Amino acid sequence: MSEPNPILTTIIFVFGLQAVLFSTLLLVKRPRTQPRIFLALLILFFALMALNIALVNVLAAYDLMHVFRYVQLELLFGIGPALYFYTKSITNPGFVFTRKDLLHFIPVVVEFIFYRTAFYRLGASGMYQDPPHPYTPVYLAEQWLGILSISVYTILALRLLFSYQVRLREHYSNLDERSLNWLKVPVIIYAGFWIGWTLLTEVDRFMFDRTLKESYFLPAFTGLAIVTCWLGFKGYLMSMAQVTPISPQVNRSEDSSRKEEKPKDPVLARQLHELMENEKSYLDPELDLPTLSQKVNATQKQVSNAINQSFEKNFYEFVNGYRVEAFKKRMREPGWESLTLLGHAYECGFKSKSTFNHVFKKMTGKTPSEYTRQQKKKSE
Repeated sequence: MSEPNPILTTIIFVFGLQAVLFSTLLLVKRPRTQPRIFLALLILFFALMALNIALVNVLAAYDLMHVFRYVQLELLFGIGPALYFYTKSITNPGFVFTRKDLLHFIPVVVEFIFYRTAFYRLGASGMYQDPPHPYTPVYLAEQWLGILSISVYTILALRLLFSYQVRLREHYSNLDERSLNWLKVPVIIYAGFWIGWTLLTEVDRFMFDRTLKESYFLPAFTGLAIVTCWLGFKGYLMSMAQVTPISPQVNRSEDSSRKEEKPKDPVLARQLHELMENEKSYLDPELDLPTLSQKVNATQKQVSNAINQSFEKNFYEFVNGYRVEAFKKRMREPGWESLTLLGHAYECGFKSKSTFNHVFKKMTGKTPSEYTRQQKKKSE
């Protein structure tokens, strides 16, 4: 264990308790939706881990570690399932948690019981004895299994998030209100935390005989407490604003059919191109696949296949490509300086500055500012 550090310990307590508060608010807020429950559990489990470390340092300072062994707060096996089911719930509104899914949380119940046995109390304390207590390998095995559980579920959650992003781009031209990029950040941090923590502790144990622990132990959990508090704050704000990302309704048969090579439909492709060129449907910032399908009197599947096969793009790239070209055309017109670049972007159908900059740079290799400066030099 690390030496007591009043400043870092206080920071962990403050952010950890704030995270517990956000978790409680999410649980009591009505309506009590499925994603909200799992987010509250996720925040609670991570907050308990951070508070656990702070409590260790306080009790160690007063030589009360024997008391801590009876009030262990850490619940490693709850983190992974909570993260996975939260991600699954928010990326798929049709998902319903069933009794069968409760099996994923059985390990956390076993873990809670384990911490109330002599295997934990003697095994954990015995790590610092020479030789270690016979129960120590049992305690270490439980800890490593907990870390493995978190790692596996985190990978599954990330797969869901990236798959969700792919589906969004097949159905929407603007992703700002539906994207879950805010969730990717803490998920990736959580995944990186355990990978980095495991590597660092092993290097410290085998190469430095645990002499580096004071420099990374408390700072790492301080960062974890801050990120967890931020996740709770962000999740609570989203629930207050009722901004719940909606995943596109894609049935399995339609999704699997995309994997098969479909024949091109030049008639529908030409119809889509003419619709964009003549009616300029891309100027609608809310344009999505269902709306476009209605305009050409075709099914969503037919329109999606036509875009994929004939233009070799997804819906997001297809629509925003016309918006970028419209912006470039406006930059060649006299008097374009009377409006800001962002103003021109909005006139072309973009809905946010971040999306505009990202799409423009990806499609042209230049930022909007770089492109306009280049065009200005050519015209001089």
